Amino acid sequence: MQQTLQQLIDERISFLKEQINLQNKPEENKTFQLQIDAIRSAASDHDIEQVDAIIAEKKALLKNSKDVYETDRLFAELEGLEWLQRQIARFS
Repeated sequence: MQQTLQQLIDERISFLKEQINLQNKPEENKTFQLQIDAIRSAASDHDIEQVDAIIAEKKALLKNSKDVYETDRLFAELEGLEWLQRQIARFS
């Protein structure tokens, strides 16, 4: 049975949710949640065609970031978005 892109996205979000637990450091749980939010946002806002542009924008922000917390947030979002980008490429 062939999966759809939406099914893969749903599975990835479920997997990331399972990784969030009380034994993790708060920063680790926050990273998982940021990835979930980034994937959901790009997938649900019909921005799938715009994922490349969103990634480029995040990388530009990262290049200029001087704040450690903003840098961590951007890296987490990029990890989720780059995963999504790879899945979109598989379906293209």
